[in-house]
Amino acid sequence: MSQIQEKTIELQNFSVTDLMSKEVLCVYEGWTIQRLAEFFLKNEISGAPVIASDHELVGVVSVSDIFRFENSDDETKSEALRRCYRDSTGIDIASREDLVNWSKNSQGSCTVHQIMTNDVISVGCDSTLSEVSAIMVESDIHRVFVTEDEKIIGIVSALDILRKLPAAEKSTQKKA
Repeated sequence: MSQIQEKTIELQNFSVTDLMSKEVLCVYEGWTIQRLAEFFLKNEISGAPVIASDHELVGVVSVSDIFRFENSDDETKSEALRRCYRDSTGIDIASREDLVNWSKNSQGSCTVHQIMTNDVISVGCDSTLSEVSAIMVESDIHRVFVTEDEKIIGIVSALDILRKLPAAEKSTQKKA
């Protein structure tokens, strides 16, 4: 039986720019949930920043948000559909029957705006990997955006950090 040894991997020496993805795919807040799901699948990603039609950053959305919406109760979906209808037409849905008919295709009717998170958690390009890791754990999130002059210049996901661990471990072993 082998013993498990606790290893300390020095992450503070790595800068967030060492592993961030510079190609950041954004989604528009007006996209339907169906289009969002197809976009995630096509690009093999699980989350993205949300921008308005004027390219202003307005939120973040993930596969978890889609699942949460799809698994929500009928009342929650109905309220989201009412907001969506009101936002797009400027009027409330006239009848319960209209709402029921429209809700049969909620993925095609509701938009990213209804399911996104408004709070965007970001870090500066001078942040260290250990700082980014701590923010992700404290905020219970899977990705952070790297910003410079209030513009997104990259993204770091939990998977990016995990990919960096073997390199950090090798670096620690060489010092020993």
